Amino acid sequence: MSAVSFSSWNGKIIDNRNGKPAKALGPGVPTMLGDKSFTALMGWNGMVVSDAAANIPSLALGYLREARKLSCGECSVCSIGIDRLIGLIDGLIAGRGKKQDISEIERIARGVMELSKCNFGRASAVTPVYDAVRHYRDDFLALTAGRKGTTRPYRVAVTAPCIEACPARLDIPGYIELIRNNKFGESLDLIRKRCILPGVIGRACTHPCEEACVRNGIDKTLAIRLLKRAAADNDLASGGSALKKPAAERPEKVAIVGAGPAGLAAAYHLRRMGYQVTIFEALPKGGGMAAVGIPDYRLPKGVLEHEVELIRNLGADIQYNRKVTKLDMDELTAQGFKAIFLGVGAHEGTKMGCKGEDAGYEGFVDGAVFLRELALGRPVEPTGKVVIVGGGNVAMDCARSCARLGFKDVEILYRRTRKEMPARAEEVDEALEEGVKIRYLVAPVSVLADGNRVKGLECIRMKLGEPDSSGRRRPVPVKGSEFKVKADLVIAAIGQKPDLGFARDVIQVTGWGTIEVNPETLRTNLEGVFAGGDCVTGPATLIEALDAGNRVARSIDAYLQGRTLEPEVSFKGIDVKAQRAEGFIGACPQEPVNLLDPKERVKSFAEVEGPFSNAAAMKEANRCLRCYRLVVWE
Repeated sequence: MSAVSFSSWNGKIIDNRNGKPAKALGPGVPTMLGDKSFTALMGWNGMVVSDAAANIPSLALGYLREARKLSCGECSVCSIGIDRLIGLIDGLIAGRGKKQDISEIERIARGVMELSKCNFGRASAVTPVYDAVRHYRDDFLALTAGRKGTTRPYRVAVTAPCIEACPARLDIPGYIELIRNNKFGESLDLIRKRCILPGVIGRACTHPCEEACVRNGIDKTLAIRLLKRAAADNDLASGGSALKKPAAERPEKVAIVGAGPAGLAAAYHLRRMGYQVTIFEALPKGGGMAAVGIPDYRLPKGVLEHEVELIRNLGADIQYNRKVTKLDMDELTAQGFKAIFLGVGAHEGTKMGCKGEDAGYEGFVDGAVFLRELALGRPVEPTGKVVIVGGGNVAMDCARSCARLGFKDVEILYRRTRKEMPARAEEVDEALEEGVKIRYLVAPVSVLADGNRVKGLECIRMKLGEPDSSGRRRPVPVKGSEFKVKADLVIAAIGQKPDLGFARDVIQVTGWGTIEVNPETLRTNLEGVFAGGDCVTGPATLIEALDAGNRVARSIDAYLQGRTLEPEVSFKGIDVKAQRAEGFIGACPQEPVNLLDPKERVKSFAEVEGPFSNAAAMKEANRCLRCYRLVVWE
């Protein structure tokens, strides 16, 4: 970023006023505005002024008014303090202020930062306003001479460390605050604005938000995922509320290929806008990988079916067992579809790269196929030993399912160490508790068979070399270390890819075998055709796929209405967790969660993880520090 007139970001003062030599902003200064120029900006960590003629008192008033909307009102220090600051600055601008008001503004701002109960009040609510009064005192004093000031509108953006880490950017502090106050229904309404599958995501999310939680450095992260589940479970326990119908219907029809999280999210938002939506789904049920890739012990199918049915009841026409074998634009146009969204997911397994895996041996199966067959009720006969190759969540799901099916010997082979395993840590821990064995630094070389029947794997030991493109240390074969592993069933679970055979002739595809799209609009090379989710990103998380559906709905709406898609403000590259003053935060233990005893777990596919009671959810929600980050600029 180029030189500025003044900056107090992160407490570092850069003052280029009064003819001082210009200094450029250093690292950590907000660049969320991208290449857009701005006159002045106030944010959670200070202020940045690029034009010396900026109206700082007006900007301070605008910031405080937005901060007041975020102040929860639970402590008088923050809410009443901000109200008093608004009154004082408003009075100055109106020409009613006195010189002593300036000192009063400083005193109150300092008190809010020192005495507020939550992180927002202590760290974000008034920090830049305090800087403004200290460093632009003359601008405020000029308003005490009876001269009226002016105000103007400003642009606003709000985030938090947890919001920024969430692929769908849910208002996490907001919905947690509502739970804390026993407003579970209102919390669910807020969640559904960006997550239309709260019961599913509340169970199966990889919860990157929790990694970003400020409490991580104090005691233990806030149980954000479980609180989302609590809001969904509370609603389901009371019968399940219907989704709000669109205010008006639109004539335009949109086709969606795939009823996974991306397709369902797109359908929900498009229906809320009034569009006529038809989803073509190859499977006999909705949910995509959530339906046929996540076992019941992690995600009871009744939860998913309820949330899919809500979208159907909203008016989305989901046509099951309708596999699109060819993307025929003439036929779709003839049916009246004005836009098409491809959200087919990644259901095809990737190859291990070992000899014999394509021979069609009985007893050799892909992990995604194994889970799909299990989810569709097709019987799996437990015979002897099963070996699963892979270290991700699919491998864990296959192994833990086999333990429940009655396999007496279940072993996972992984080519790196536990540290590099992509599976969720809790999944690995629970698999081990259930008797699953994991052998590290091992990779298959060839599939061993007796006639047409698998009898095991020939493997080689590995060692870790230099990091590869994933950032993990690359596994390197150890020469002469080959050995054999007996197995009656081998499950290959090393990854998945989308099957784009239905559209490969007309859709541009990347070198990775995914659909090429505009990263902002998700538009493909075909007019009116959009794509998102795993068929664009490759295998990712449910919440990432769901967010693609959120984004594509906005993009399709802009396309159909002839508008340019307005991008959301991005905080990418900004350390929103950094804060120059947070004050004392006392330790507070996380609410415990009940898990089924391992010996009981393996007897059935009953859900392993217990829910929060309403009281426990409210208590856990009370641990939230409300780390909102506010930015106001012109």
